Amino acid sequence: MTDWLDLANSKKNELFELIEMLVRIETPTSDKAANDRISMIAADLLRSLGGEVTVHPQIEFGDHVTASWAASNGSTDKHALIVGHLDTVWPHGTLERMGYYEEDGRMYGPGVLDMKAGIATTIIGLRVLQDNDLWPDRPIKVLFNTDEEVGSPSSRPLVEESAVNAEYALIMEPGQAGAGALKTQRKGLGEFRISVEGKASHAGAFPERGASAIHELALRIIELQGMNDWANGITVNTGLISGGSARNTIPASADATIDVRVRTNEQAARIETEIRSMKPEIAGTTLTISGSFHRPPMERTPELAELAEKLIDWSNDFGFELTEESTGGGSDANLTAAMGVPSADGLGSKGLNPHAEGENIEIGEQVNRLALFMKALHSL
Repeated sequence: MTDWLDLANSKKNELFELIEMLVRIETPTSDKAANDRISMIAADLLRSLGGEVTVHPQIEFGDHVTASWAASNGSTDKHALIVGHLDTVWPHGTLERMGYYEEDGRMYGPGVLDMKAGIATTIIGLRVLQDNDLWPDRPIKVLFNTDEEVGSPSSRPLVEESAVNAEYALIMEPGQAGAGALKTQRKGLGEFRISVEGKASHAGAFPERGASAIHELALRIIELQGMNDWANGITVNTGLISGGSARNTIPASADATIDVRVRTNEQAARIETEIRSMKPEIAGTTLTISGSFHRPPMERTPELAELAEKLIDWSNDFGFELTEESTGGGSDANLTAAMGVPSADGLGSKGLNPHAEGENIEIGEQVNRLALFMKALHSL
């Protein structure tokens, strides 16, 4: 019987060396050159494992990378899909300011948790399986993208294409909160923009000749607030507003950007209909409403729950605790799950402070995650 924890511990140094190398390459989503550099490194590492690697050139974002391996015996054509992202939220200079270091059993650095540890675990895990004749009897596909932190606008078609005919997906994002839990339900994310056109006029001399775009926008914001249903997981937030041209001028234009999050596809359809059905009340104003849900909800289907249960049972066998939670944030798991693929999200690492000062991973837990990843890929 394979001792997965022993195998993982034997590659501990190699794992953390790769994590450190990846963290020391700062990759804010907006820097194409930096992300191209890390994409090439990832592509070379996947080629060294015998993968058929494709680099997908991008204009605005870094190039995305996919790799595939055929089934060893042709017993099934349904593949295992592994998804991770190379970009981070941190601007250049954060590494110098925040530092990269180990302290009290934790490894600190910008992007270490979200999600360079998950990328390294994928690569080292594949290498260990290959070196020990433990490669699974099904095809494998790996996708590393560079725009996940801004909603995967350029890589979404690639994620969805990679999910076609997948048996399951392992999303190597960090686990939820301090517990490092699997994320078995994620909210759908929508972004909408409301633009109001009014009519300018002198606010003191001829206010009656104007039509205030800001007044109309304020009424629509109140209407939007009424769509909130926190108890059922619906949040509607007017996060950005702008408008007007001068203190003494009736404003002729105003805009708002709206963040919407929902638990189910039914909620998404209903809220989008409500937003698009809004009408102006102030005479002389018009509304233009744009936007959509760019990440569908990841619902906790029976198939997804069954996959999570297997991973939790295996972690218990290894002697460490793994739980499951829901979250309001989105990831590429929203996309794979919407394609009908059971998706295990949050497998990549356990730590604290994603997107925040003091971002870190637990060193001992990362070895556990490597063992679980290898077991899952070998056995599912």
